[in-house]
Amino acid sequence: MLLCPISLLLLSISASHPGIPRPVSSAPLSKTQAPSAAIESAADELVDRLVQNAAALHATLPSLTAHEVVRTGASSGILMHRSQGEGTVRVLRAASSGLLEETHQMTSFNKKPIAPGDPKAPAQPTDAFSGLMDRFFSRANRPCFTFTLAPQPTKDDPLQLRISLSPDYASRPDCARGLEGLAGIALVDPATHRLTHLEQTVPAAGGRGGRFVSTDYAPASIGDKTLWLPILSLSSDIQGKTRTCTSVYYSDYHQYAANVTILSATSQ
Repeated sequence: MLLCPISLLLLSISASHPGIPRPVSSAPLSKTQAPSAAIESAADELVDRLVQNAAALHATLPSLTAHEVVRTGASSGILMHRSQGEGTVRVLRAASSGLLEETHQMTSFNKKPIAPGDPKAPAQPTDAFSGLMDRFFSRANRPCFTFTLAPQPTKDDPLQLRISLSPDYASRPDCARGLEGLAGIALVDPATHRLTHLEQTVPAAGGRGGRFVSTDYAPASIGDKTLWLPILSLSSDIQGKTRTCTSVYYSDYHQYAANVTILSATSQ
Protein backbone atom coordinates (compact mmCIF):
# COMPACT_ATOMS: atom_id res chain seq x y z
CA MET A 1 0.00 0.00 0.00
CA LEU A 2 1.32 3.41 -0.90
CA LEU A 3 2.07 5.97 1.78
CA CYS A 4 -0.73 8.27 0.62
CA PRO A 5 -3.27 6.60 -1.69
CA ILE A 6 -3.56 8.85 -4.70
CA SER A 7 -7.35 8.68 -4.82
CA LEU A 8 -7.64 9.94 -1.23
CA LEU A 9 -5.05 12.64 -1.82
CA LEU A 10 -6.80 13.88 -4.93
CA LEU A 11 -10.17 13.85 -3.21
CA SER A 12 -8.89 15.98 -0.36
CA ILE A 13 -7.23 18.39 -2.80
CA SER A 14 -10.35 18.59 -4.97
CA ALA A 15 -12.45 19.47 -1.94
CA SER A 16 -10.27 22.46 -1.12
CA HIS A 17 -9.61 23.44 -4.76
CA PRO A 18 -12.89 23.14 -6.70
CA GLY A 19 -11.15 23.89 -10.00
CA ILE A 20 -9.02 20.74 -9.78
CA PRO A 21 -10.62 17.68 -11.41
CA ARG A 22 -11.55 14.80 -9.14
CA PRO A 23 -9.78 11.46 -9.71
CA VAL A 24 -11.15 9.23 -12.40
CA SER A 25 -11.07 5.50 -12.83
CA SER A 26 -8.52 4.03 -15.22
CA ALA A 27 -10.45 0.75 -15.54
CA PRO A 28 -10.71 -0.52 -19.12
CA LEU A 29 -13.84 0.31 -21.09
CA SER A 30 -16.52 -2.36 -21.13
CA LYS A 31 -17.67 -3.94 -24.36
CA THR A 32 -20.78 -1.76 -24.33
CA GLN A 33 -18.50 1.29 -24.18
CA ALA A 34 -16.15 0.15 -26.95
CA PRO A 35 -15.34 3.19 -29.10
CA SER A 36 -17.08 3.49 -32.44
CA ALA A 37 -15.39 4.80 -35.57
CA ALA A 38 -16.89 8.21 -34.82
CA ILE A 39 -15.40 8.23 -31.30
CA GLU A 40 -12.03 7.09 -32.65
CA SER A 41 -12.09 9.96 -35.16
CA ALA A 42 -13.05 12.41 -32.40
CA ALA A 43 -10.17 11.10 -30.27
CA ASP A 44 -7.72 11.68 -33.12
CA GLU A 45 -9.01 15.22 -33.64
CA LEU A 46 -8.73 15.98 -29.92
CA VAL A 47 -5.17 14.63 -29.73
CA ASP A 48 -4.28 16.72 -32.81
CA ARG A 49 -5.54 19.80 -30.96
CA LEU A 50 -3.59 18.96 -27.81
CA VAL A 51 -0.41 18.41 -29.85
CA GLN A 52 -0.91 21.81 -31.50
CA ASN A 53 -1.54 23.47 -28.11
CA ALA A 54 1.62 21.96 -26.64
CA ALA A 55 3.71 23.12 -29.62
CA ALA A 56 2.24 26.64 -29.37
CA LEU A 57 2.97 26.80 -25.63
CA HIS A 58 6.59 25.85 -26.24
CA ALA A 59 6.91 28.48 -28.95
CA THR A 60 5.27 31.35 -27.06
CA LEU A 61 5.90 30.73 -23.35
CA PRO A 62 7.97 33.64 -22.01
CA SER A 63 10.60 33.23 -19.32
CA LEU A 64 8.63 33.14 -16.09
CA THR A 65 8.87 32.54 -12.37
CA ALA A 66 6.42 31.26 -9.77
CA HIS A 67 6.20 30.45 -6.09
CA GLU A 68 6.20 26.76 -5.20
CA VAL A 69 5.39 24.78 -2.07
CA VAL A 70 6.74 21.23 -1.89
CA ARG A 71 5.19 18.79 0.59
CA THR A 72 6.78 15.37 0.94
CA GLY A 73 5.89 12.28 2.96
CA ALA A 74 8.22 9.29 3.09
CA SER A 75 7.93 6.04 5.01
CA SER A 76 10.25 3.11 5.54
CA GLY A 77 8.65 0.31 7.51
CA ILE A 78 6.76 1.87 10.42
CA LEU A 79 8.74 5.12 10.31
CA MET A 80 7.23 8.13 8.57
CA HIS A 81 8.76 11.52 7.83
CA ARG A 82 6.98 14.60 6.50
CA SER A 83 8.54 17.83 5.32
CA GLN A 84 7.66 21.05 3.56
CA GLY A 85 9.78 23.39 1.51
CA GLU A 86 9.06 26.68 -0.21
CA GLY A 87 10.90 28.42 -2.95
CA THR A 88 10.88 29.67 -6.50
CA VAL A 89 10.68 27.85 -9.81
CA ARG A 90 12.02 29.55 -12.92
CA VAL A 91 11.33 28.53 -16.50
CA LEU A 92 13.81 30.37 -18.70
CA ARG A 93 14.28 30.30 -22.45
CA ALA A 94 17.93 29.67 -23.28
CA ALA A 95 19.35 32.34 -25.58
CA SER A 96 21.50 29.86 -27.49
CA SER A 97 18.93 27.15 -28.24
CA GLY A 98 15.57 28.77 -27.50
CA LEU A 99 14.66 25.73 -25.38
CA LEU A 100 12.97 26.07 -22.00
CA GLU A 101 15.05 25.27 -18.93
CA GLU A 102 13.39 24.64 -15.57
CA THR A 103 15.27 25.41 -12.32
CA HIS A 104 14.25 25.40 -8.65
CA GLN A 105 15.60 27.39 -5.71
CA MET A 106 14.30 26.45 -2.28
CA THR A 107 14.35 29.26 0.28
CA SER A 108 12.87 27.56 3.37
CA PHE A 109 12.64 24.04 4.75
CA ASN A 110 10.12 23.20 7.47
CA LYS A 111 9.61 26.97 7.92
CA LYS A 112 13.32 27.65 8.48
CA PRO A 113 15.38 29.68 5.97
CA ILE A 114 17.97 27.73 3.99
CA ALA A 115 20.86 28.76 1.79
CA PRO A 116 20.76 28.15 -1.98
CA GLY A 117 21.74 24.59 -2.84
CA ASP A 118 21.34 23.31 0.73
CA PRO A 119 21.24 19.48 0.47
CA LYS A 120 18.61 19.35 3.25
CA ALA A 121 16.05 20.94 0.95
CA PRO A 122 13.32 18.60 -0.30
CA ALA A 123 13.65 17.25 -3.80
CA GLN A 124 10.94 18.31 -6.22
CA PRO A 125 9.84 16.92 -9.57
CA THR A 126 11.45 18.62 -12.55
CA ASP A 127 9.93 19.21 -15.97
CA ALA A 128 6.46 19.78 -14.51
CA PHE A 129 5.94 22.40 -17.21
CA SER A 130 6.59 20.11 -20.13
CA GLY A 131 7.50 16.60 -19.00
CA LEU A 132 4.18 14.76 -19.11
CA MET A 133 2.78 17.00 -21.83
CA ASP A 134 5.79 16.34 -24.05
CA ARG A 135 5.64 12.63 -23.35
CA PHE A 136 2.09 12.23 -24.66
CA PHE A 137 1.41 15.25 -26.85
CA SER A 138 4.52 15.87 -28.91
CA ARG A 139 4.55 15.00 -32.59
CA ALA A 140 7.61 12.78 -32.08
CA ASN A 141 6.10 10.72 -29.22
CA ARG A 142 2.50 10.49 -30.35
CA PRO A 143 3.00 7.20 -32.29
CA CYS A 144 4.15 5.54 -29.04
CA PHE A 145 0.66 5.70 -27.52
CA THR A 146 -2.96 4.80 -28.17
CA PHE A 147 -5.65 7.34 -27.23
CA THR A 148 -9.25 6.32 -26.54
CA LEU A 149 -11.99 8.90 -25.96
CA ALA A 150 -14.35 7.83 -23.16
CA PRO A 151 -18.07 8.57 -23.51
CA GLN A 152 -18.95 12.02 -22.14
CA PRO A 153 -21.83 11.78 -19.59
CA THR A 154 -22.95 15.36 -20.25
CA LYS A 155 -21.72 18.15 -22.49
CA ASP A 156 -20.32 20.00 -19.46
CA ASP A 157 -18.21 17.10 -18.19
CA PRO A 158 -14.49 17.05 -19.02
CA LEU A 159 -13.47 15.16 -22.13
CA GLN A 160 -11.51 12.13 -21.03
CA LEU A 161 -8.76 10.44 -23.03
CA ARG A 162 -7.54 7.04 -21.85
CA ILE A 163 -3.89 6.53 -22.77
CA SER A 164 -2.01 3.25 -23.21
CA LEU A 165 1.06 2.08 -25.08
CA SER A 166 0.78 1.58 -28.81
CA PRO A 167 0.58 -2.08 -29.90
CA ASP A 168 3.93 -1.64 -31.70
CA TYR A 169 5.59 0.17 -28.76
CA ALA A 170 8.17 -2.60 -28.19
CA SER A 171 9.35 -2.46 -31.80
CA ARG A 172 9.73 1.33 -31.94
CA PRO A 173 13.29 2.31 -30.95
CA ASP A 174 12.31 5.99 -30.74
CA CYS A 175 9.89 5.38 -27.83
CA ALA A 176 11.06 5.76 -24.23
CA ARG A 177 11.83 2.46 -22.52
CA GLY A 178 10.54 1.21 -19.18
CA LEU A 179 6.89 2.15 -19.70
CA GLU A 180 5.45 -1.37 -19.90
CA GLY A 181 1.98 -1.47 -18.35
CA LEU A 182 1.54 2.31 -18.56
CA ALA A 183 -1.95 3.71 -18.04
CA GLY A 184 -2.64 7.40 -18.53
CA ILE A 185 -5.57 9.79 -18.36
CA ALA A 186 -5.97 13.25 -19.87
CA LEU A 187 -8.88 15.51 -18.93
CA VAL A 188 -9.72 18.31 -21.35
CA ASP A 189 -12.01 21.29 -20.88
CA PRO A 190 -14.87 20.80 -23.38
CA ALA A 191 -15.30 24.53 -24.07
CA THR A 192 -11.67 25.50 -24.73
CA HIS A 193 -10.13 22.09 -25.52
CA ARG A 194 -7.38 22.96 -23.04
CA LEU A 195 -5.68 20.27 -20.98
CA THR A 196 -6.74 20.45 -17.30
CA HIS A 197 -5.31 17.20 -15.88
CA LEU A 198 -2.75 14.68 -17.08
CA GLU A 199 -1.56 11.56 -15.27
CA GLN A 200 0.35 8.36 -15.81
CA THR A 201 0.81 5.20 -13.77
CA VAL A 202 3.60 2.72 -14.46
CA PRO A 203 3.40 -0.48 -12.38
CA ALA A 204 6.34 -2.09 -10.61
CA ALA A 205 8.26 -4.51 -12.81
CA GLY A 206 11.74 -6.00 -13.18
CA GLY A 207 13.09 -4.59 -9.93
CA ARG A 208 11.69 -1.15 -10.76
CA GLY A 209 9.28 0.46 -8.29
CA GLY A 210 5.78 1.48 -9.31
CA ARG A 211 5.29 5.17 -9.97
CA PHE A 212 2.41 7.61 -10.39
CA VAL A 213 2.75 11.21 -11.60
CA SER A 214 0.16 13.83 -12.49
CA THR A 215 -0.11 17.53 -13.29
CA ASP A 216 -3.14 19.82 -13.06
CA TYR A 217 -3.33 22.92 -15.26
CA ALA A 218 -5.29 26.19 -15.03
CA PRO A 219 -5.21 29.58 -16.80
CA ALA A 220 -2.68 32.13 -15.53
CA SER A 221 -2.06 35.69 -16.68
CA ILE A 222 1.51 36.45 -17.78
CA GLY A 223 1.77 40.04 -19.00
CA ASP A 224 -0.93 40.43 -21.63
CA LYS A 225 -1.20 36.66 -22.24
CA THR A 226 -3.36 34.00 -20.63
CA LEU A 227 -1.58 30.64 -20.56
CA TRP A 228 -2.61 27.26 -19.16
CA LEU A 229 0.13 26.39 -16.66
CA PRO A 230 0.68 23.83 -13.88
CA ILE A 231 -0.93 24.54 -10.53
CA LEU A 232 -0.29 21.16 -8.90
CA SER A 233 2.05 18.23 -9.49
CA LEU A 234 1.69 14.94 -7.64
CA SER A 235 3.99 11.93 -7.58
CA SER A 236 4.25 8.71 -5.62
CA ASP A 237 6.70 5.88 -5.94
CA ILE A 238 8.06 2.82 -4.17
CA GLN A 239 11.77 2.05 -4.15
CA GLY A 240 12.58 -1.01 -2.06
CA LYS A 241 11.04 -0.46 1.38
CA THR A 242 10.74 3.29 0.94
CA ARG A 243 7.45 4.83 -0.10
CA THR A 244 7.33 8.50 -1.07
CA CYS A 245 4.57 10.92 -1.98
CA THR A 246 5.25 14.48 -3.14
CA SER A 247 2.88 17.32 -3.94
CA VAL A 248 4.07 20.61 -5.47
CA TYR A 249 1.80 23.65 -5.59
CA TYR A 250 2.52 26.53 -8.01
CA SER A 251 1.19 30.08 -7.60
CA ASP A 252 1.97 33.76 -8.22
CA TYR A 253 3.09 33.42 -11.83
CA HIS A 254 4.77 36.41 -13.41
CA GLN A 255 7.18 37.09 -16.23
CA TYR A 256 10.82 36.75 -15.28
CA ALA A 257 13.00 39.81 -15.72
CA ALA A 258 16.61 40.33 -14.71
CA ASN A 259 18.09 43.72 -13.93
CA VAL A 260 21.64 44.37 -15.12
CA THR A 261 23.72 47.26 -13.84
CA ILE A 262 26.72 48.29 -15.93
CA LEU A 263 29.43 50.09 -13.98
CA SER A 264 32.01 52.37 -15.56
CA ALA A 265 35.72 51.81 -15.04
CA THR A 266 35.79 54.64 -12.52
CA SER A 267 32.86 53.35 -10.45
CA GLN A 268 33.66 52.38 -6.88
